[in-house]
Amino acid sequence: MDILNPTPAACFPQAMWLTYRAVMDSPDLGQDEVLALVVPDAMRARTPGDGAHVKRALAGLVEFKLVERSADGLHSAEKVAGPHAFLRLLRNRLVTPPDELGAGFEGAPDVRAGLIWLLRQSPTEPLDFEVNVAPVMPKGLFTNSARWNTFRPWCEALGFGRAALSAMSTGSAQKGTGAKVVPDPTVAVIDAIQHPFGDPLPEGEQIPIGSLVEFLRNELPVLPGHPSATYPGFADDPDAGLRAFGLALASAEERQVLTMKYQSDPSGVMALPDAQEHGKPRYVSAVTIKKAAR
Repeated sequence: MDILNPTPAACFPQAMWLTYRAVMDSPDLGQDEVLALVVPDAMRARTPGDGAHVKRALAGLVEFKLVERSADGLHSAEKVAGPHAFLRLLRNRLVTPPDELGAGFEGAPDVRAGLIWLLRQSPTEPLDFEVNVAPVMPKGLFTNSARWNTFRPWCEALGFGRAALSAMSTGSAQKGTGAKVVPDPTVAVIDAIQHPFGDPLPEGEQIPIGSLVEFLRNELPVLPGHPSATYPGFADDPDAGLRAFGLALASAEERQVLTMKYQSDPSGVMALPDAQEHGKPRYVSAVTIKKAAR
């Protein structure tokens, strides 16, 4: 599904959650009945395209196999505890390679390609479409500023980026007039560690840094280094792939999710950019996942 195309209305994760909640709480309704729950007739005329954003949200939920159709109507594929659990499920559907989710599953290739590109950009430079996105991105990645503007809230909601502080803009970045984003997968990385879809990492036990990296690439296969983390026009740059990833690991350590260390006789070492060292690489060989509060 083409998520980033804002015609006739943009598809946003907020609308998807409201629509999913309506289907989950009132199963076996038809599309028109779900639409009436989310966008009542009294307010529909004031919404984009007569409720088009909700119609696109519902189409996305069906495409991503979060909502299923049956002879009785629409019902959720599984119940979730709240918006955070829903976003976790939605993230998994969008970042997993489509062929791993079954025959005919298309997913959202435009969002996935955008995330793969985003995570190879510097987290210290705000991204503005006209200034430093359109001039360097692969041809056709976002197509135009309207699709970029749709992408920004998606990368934030899925935990891969955040709004840039105005103080970060220097030089040419100050010329941009649109809202800016910086790559920061901290939220997605921490959520993957604490709520994995696969086998969890051991807590309170020292493991090689390579084990953590492999785990995260499997949980979030848009991260640099995963075999499927590519797109048309992709050019590999191993150094660029560690900048945002390194920020996420350092942030996870600051939030007491894990600790990282360098052993005197390591079996494997990773050089991570670290702001506390003023741009110098931080060498890490082992990591310990802290025990989460139950």
